[in-house]
Amino acid sequence: MTDLDNLFATDEVTLEQTWDMLRVRITVLNERVWENRSQWPQVEAWLANFDGRAGFEPEIEKLHALFLLSQFLFIGSAETRVLLQSVYRDLFLIPLVQEVRASLGGSRNPAIVEAAVDEALAKTRFLGVGNPSESGVHLLYYFRQENQLSKRLFLDSAAVFTSTLSKDGTIERALAHPEVERYIFVDDVCGSGDTAAEYSEGIVTELLALKPDAKLHYLAMFATSKGIEKVRTTKFGAGSAAVFELDDSYSCLSAGARILLDAPPHIDAATLEKVAMSYGGLLWPSCPGGWGNNQLLLGFQHNTPDNTLPIIWAEGSSTLPWTPAFKRYAKL
Repeated sequence: MTDLDNLFATDEVTLEQTWDMLRVRITVLNERVWENRSQWPQVEAWLANFDGRAGFEPEIEKLHALFLLSQFLFIGSAETRVLLQSVYRDLFLIPLVQEVRASLGGSRNPAIVEAAVDEALAKTRFLGVGNPSESGVHLLYYFRQENQLSKRLFLDSAAVFTSTLSKDGTIERALAHPEVERYIFVDDVCGSGDTAAEYSEGIVTELLALKPDAKLHYLAMFATSKGIEKVRTTKFGAGSAAVFELDDSYSCLSAGARILLDAPPHIDAATLEKVAMSYGGLLWPSCPGGWGNNQLLLGFQHNTPDNTLPIIWAEGSSTLPWTPAFKRYAKL
């Protein structure tokens, strides 16, 4: 046990010592994990938001905010690429190989299995969730690179269908690639599951109307347990999955929140919740705990999801100024 461990094992730790410990942690995280996106002057600007409006002394609010920030899980560019490899290998390719082998009577002949897998892959298309400007589509560029896939295996939603004008003046829709049997939708995070559910009622519904036997999968890097379960009840079906499934302990303000298991002295769960929800209520009255009340502390190098606490990413307004710690780029 180190001297620091010995100190924190006693009741003699001061509020200032807890503050210093959290500051050191955040400095290290910024240098080694956060890609220098939140240096200490920026952290101080963010902490200035907490001025007593939650009903505590400002230094208490700032301390609890600092603790929340110290638990922020940032997925950088390198981590994103590794996760996209896992999405392809673990969630798509391995199950595909298992399916192919089963269709071949359990064949273990590498040449036969490989040829059948290649044939199935040729009839597969990967798509992002959302329009071309959103993160699900943005990730496909790295997904293709990391998994060394041909660009012909990728589509945007507009290229799934074709439209022709019939003689009677009506527009007829058809699949642009009728030979395709599998459509794999790739996403970064599934929080509430609402976005995927809405998407399934649009393009997926039309796709299945034209090809009822199409095989559909929704695959994400991260998903809450409740969110991915919701997606599985949609037309995406049971094949929906995530590399990391986040249970309720990742809701950072919940009674069983994992961030509280080893919280330092002077961090109180009730205070933490009131600070986060009070300011969250000012910033986003309908969703003070983030969209779906997911209460996540998660962000990516390309954006911060709205399922994360608003106090982390909100920019406020002219009437309610707020400096974010990790900015979110809204869909508008």
